[in-house]
Amino acid sequence: MIYIYTDGSSKGNPGPGGFGVVVLKDNTIKYSYYKQNENTTNNKEELKAILHAFYLSQTMFKEEDCIVCTDSSYCCNICNDWIFSWAKNNWKNSKKKTVENLDLIQQLYNYLTIDFFNCQVIRIPGHQNIVGNELADALATGNKVKFQKIMDKNNLS
Repeated sequence: MIYIYTDGSSKGNPGPGGFGVVVLKDNTIKYSYYKQNENTTNNKEELKAILHAFYLSQTMFKEEDCIVCTDSSYCCNICNDWIFSWAKNNWKNSKKKTVENLDLIQQLYNYLTIDFFNCQVIRIPGHQNIVGNELADALATGNKVKFQKIMDKNNLS
């Protein structure tokens, strides 16, 4: 089982931000990635992180079952519930308005509708000392010092 921790951040909403992704298996980091952006929102970065996790599940970890862990209720609800209703309703929400972040959400939908898709998205609590989540948060905020401290504290390589 592969655990992929994702997080997104933004200062200002919109403002500068980024996302981070950390892959853990057997208490070992198999992969980490981050990307910073100049003008974004927290929700966009959370969605981008999950998209990156889905990409990894279909490339590097195609033969594994993957659990994508997010601290975003918004993203978890999208992936497990809302997206399927939105697709049926021509990408309109319950208020009959076009879904926000539609370009990213349609990309998520393309993954979620793959036959035998190997990912499950679960919500985990943020900032509760869950190592993978804390690492993803450090990457999303561009805090390399925090990332290394967490790595050292938990004897990760």
